[in-house]
Amino acid sequence: MADQDSHEIVWGEVSGLSAKDGNDQTLTRLEAVVAKLAVATKGKGLDKSFRRKLAPRASEKRALAAYNALTMTVDQVEAGTFGPPDVPLPNRAVLWEINESGMPPRDHPPPKAASWIFETGATHGGDFVAGSGQDARTYRLFESTTASTGDDLPYISSYTSFGVPSPAKARHWYQSPNWWIGLFGAAVFFLALFNVLWTATSFSQAFDLMTNRQQGYVGKFTAGDGRPPLPNCPDNASNDVKPFCLTPEEAKYDGVGVLIDRKTDKAKDDAANLRNDKLDTFATVIGPQCVKLLTDRARNEVAVRKSQTILDPLQGDARTKSLICLTILGAALEFSSNYLVIQVQDNNWFSKYVGSALRYIIAFALSWHVPSNAAENVSLGMPTALMIFGVILVLVGLGRGIMGTPLGVLISPQNRYSLALAQVTCWTVLVLTSVVAIAVFNAGLVSEQMRYFLPASNDVAPTAIKNGFFPDIPTGIWAVLGITLSTTVLSTWIKSLKGTLPEADFSVAGATRGAERNVFFTTPTETRSDEHSASVADWFLSEDAGKTDRIDISRVQMVLVTAGLLATYGHAIFASFRNLPTPEILLAIQSLTVLIPGLPIVGATMAIMLSVSHATYLVAKAADKP
Repeated sequence: MADQDSHEIVWGEVSGLSAKDGNDQTLTRLEAVVAKLAVATKGKGLDKSFRRKLAPRASEKRALAAYNALTMTVDQVEAGTFGPPDVPLPNRAVLWEINESGMPPRDHPPPKAASWIFETGATHGGDFVAGSGQDARTYRLFESTTASTGDDLPYISSYTSFGVPSPAKARHWYQSPNWWIGLFGAAVFFLALFNVLWTATSFSQAFDLMTNRQQGYVGKFTAGDGRPPLPNCPDNASNDVKPFCLTPEEAKYDGVGVLIDRKTDKAKDDAANLRNDKLDTFATVIGPQCVKLLTDRARNEVAVRKSQTILDPLQGDARTKSLICLTILGAALEFSSNYLVIQVQDNNWFSKYVGSALRYIIAFALSWHVPSNAAENVSLGMPTALMIFGVILVLVGLGRGIMGTPLGVLISPQNRYSLALAQVTCWTVLVLTSVVAIAVFNAGLVSEQMRYFLPASNDVAPTAIKNGFFPDIPTGIWAVLGITLSTTVLSTWIKSLKGTLPEADFSVAGATRGAERNVFFTTPTETRSDEHSASVADWFLSEDAGKTDRIDISRVQMVLVTAGLLATYGHAIFASFRNLPTPEILLAIQSLTVLIPGLPIVGATMAIMLSVSHATYLVAKAADKP
């Protein structure tokens, strides 16, 4: 005879349920299944979570009658006399809620320990209903003759939640390091992106300042605190040079920035008046003439480079004026970066104080790439590298958060690091990030000027108006991106076919027995148990079942070819936008010419190499390895 605890367990687990078919024998069998498996669970010491319920009171006649019938069933099960011997009770069972289609609801899937209910050996022991009306829920009893092993529970129920793991305590997003990795990567990306835009816009505003298009700020620029924007004239400067620099009579500071001591008040006033007279010519003479001098020099430089000859070096006064104008341009860049990229109105206290504070903070964060010396070239290499690094961090955060590993975005459904996914990811990140960096820089230089032109495509329209500021992507690179994406799709399709075709005979006339064997799609791809089994070695090893410890030469050659082409073209991209001379930047702004018109041209060889490599990889993937 069963003890009272067994009665309370079975009563607690099944009370409130009724057989959907209305047959009392169906409910009795459920009670018997729970009774048998409760004993097995108690034998493992795992019965603490059972829902126990005391016997109903005598006044609850219907419930008491059901309880008495249940106790008889439990006693028979423990005595081994329940039911016909040819209908044995299962060795494990799951009582789980089902929807109208007979499947567990998607928002409440069974735990891993109950996943066997989807296997072919599982049988159904009846459906049961709890509640009524809109609150009614249907539960199905899944049975199996296979006994549970280890600490696996013989019985699991979604009706009472016995054996169902408690839902993990919800973690706020800020408690996950993966979110912070992704957010940090996004911050690095946008910081570098806006830094490129800030640098380009500073050049555009400096051009406007030096060509008298910022009349309201010219006075602030020339009469600002500290050293004037004009450098001191070199010793023995000619009269042709002196209009662009401060003579000893005009200078407030000496060559190393030391304040010149004027002996008398009259000498100080005379020097100040001379200096102010020269600074007043900045908007009409110095600035425009410097822009013309620098852009003419840049135009000659471009023409000479296209003709593949050597540019004659500047000498004498021309060289001196060029260096002086570059110094003035550097001062204009610094002023534009601090005051003109974000312009604040001083007509009310909010703009004057709050706006100025925000402008200072933003300029401090984004102006670190603006050159302080216009004699130095500008390079987009570091910002673009930071943008690529930011994208990689975002992918690492996604991989860790979704797959539990930093390279999770490269894991295939077979829980292996996919070579096809790796190469398409690398090409996409390199090309598209570079395109965005170039487009943002071009836009910062010429977008302000473009508003004065109607859309035009004729030959006389400036280049930026005809073609826009996005760089051209060569046909060869479009081919590379198409090949890599196609390889990823075909690779997935091939893996889905592998193992589906038998090693059949084709009965080719005149062929030997060995030549008649089908060698494609015969060996299945190995699928690992979990994503943590993935290894970088997967890029070099075979993925066929039983052969994963062997080096696949087709994969090795694809890694080598892809790495070589990525390194070569990556260097070509970075070489195309580093060492940008500041005079050429001014020329691009003035002529509305896109400074970086496109990515480097690769020709057909690169696409052919990649095509052959990927074709070899796909054919080898489909073939059965000897």
